[in-house]
Amino acid sequence: MRPFAPAAHPQGLRAAFGDSVRALTADAEVIGVALSGGLDSLAVLLHVCEIAGSRPVIAFTGDYQDDRGRSCVAMVRRLLADLRLGDRVRLVAVDPERHRAAPPWSPTGPRLDAAPETNAGLSALAADLGVGVLLSGVGSDELLGVPRYATAEIAHHHGARAALRYLRDVGRAGPGVAGEAAAILARAFPASVSGQAYWATNWPEWAKPTASEVLAEPYRQHATDWGRAWVERRIANHARRQRSWAQADAFDAFWPHEVIGAAGQVREASPFLTEGFLAAAFAVPLAARYRPDLPTAYWRCKSLVLSLMPDQVLSALPRQKSYFTAALAGEAAHLDASAPLLTVECGLIDRARLAKETDTAMLLAVSAVEQWLIGAEQIGAQLT
Repeated sequence: MRPFAPAAHPQGLRAAFGDSVRALTADAEVIGVALSGGLDSLAVLLHVCEIAGSRPVIAFTGDYQDDRGRSCVAMVRRLLADLRLGDRVRLVAVDPERHRAAPPWSPTGPRLDAAPETNAGLSALAADLGVGVLLSGVGSDELLGVPRYATAEIAHHHGARAALRYLRDVGRAGPGVAGEAAAILARAFPASVSGQAYWATNWPEWAKPTASEVLAEPYRQHATDWGRAWVERRIANHARRQRSWAQADAFDAFWPHEVIGAAGQVREASPFLTEGFLAAAFAVPLAARYRPDLPTAYWRCKSLVLSLMPDQVLSALPRQKSYFTAALAGEAAHLDASAPLLTVECGLIDRARLAKETDTAMLLAVSAVEQWLIGAEQIGAQLT
């Protein structure tokens, strides 16, 4: 990702997003959208339908169930009907088991998306249907989400009543109200002290990081040393830039941003991650990411995404966020710790520790590295 400078779009954030969608789809005769049913991908789909003209629009939805047992495909089908897009958009369901495929190997390293084989299967379906570009809502949460520790900014921007509502919304997770109070008190201290306190409050498990025991020595120690040095540089950067805790949290939410390559032959892109939209989004004041007048905490913290859509569609949009922890655990379960593994054979992973590991994110990461090593070996690399 090339450097960019924050710069407000003269016609507002929605116009910047429209420009982004228009540029990414200009050469595509058929436009695909990876549609989860959440607000981010819905914003993409609505803009695609607005600019596509007579070009076909195909929505691809993974056939997952969320943690409340609701089918993604059923939710998306209902949304398309409620938005009166059922006749305009073709819906293709992607079966996470039946449509699994191997994503292309890349010398840049392992794919760290949550479901690379399912995404590769989606890309293969899109290629068969002649899709020229596959758009997604990737990057929206990290870019536009309401940061923690913004009580003071929101009080200044929206007033005391809005700040109290924000406190109730953010107090449900993480450091909560105590963290918000600490952020306000930290303004009285030097930037170096404030930066250390921010990190210890926001990322307690990363105050002095230690690599997972799944990683074998000497790699575990190397990773631990690298992680601790990275944390020191990060805290120093926040202090040098004299970021408030809210500014630091917004920065940490997005940077470093990992650009993941296409899962197949179809070009993939997110309108949230073009240089033009990034510049416009980072020009929005942090407090303006929050709208206290909206009816649910989910909407209040996704107000910038809602602002990208026409007001007349709001009544049809989901008012709560869907979570897919069970579906992700199912993806992680494809890694068999007792099977022959290149990561174990080359001394990178400790099999005994891996067999006891239950953290989904760790299992997905090991699986990604395993698949990358398999691909490397297939093209002739010798693993030592």
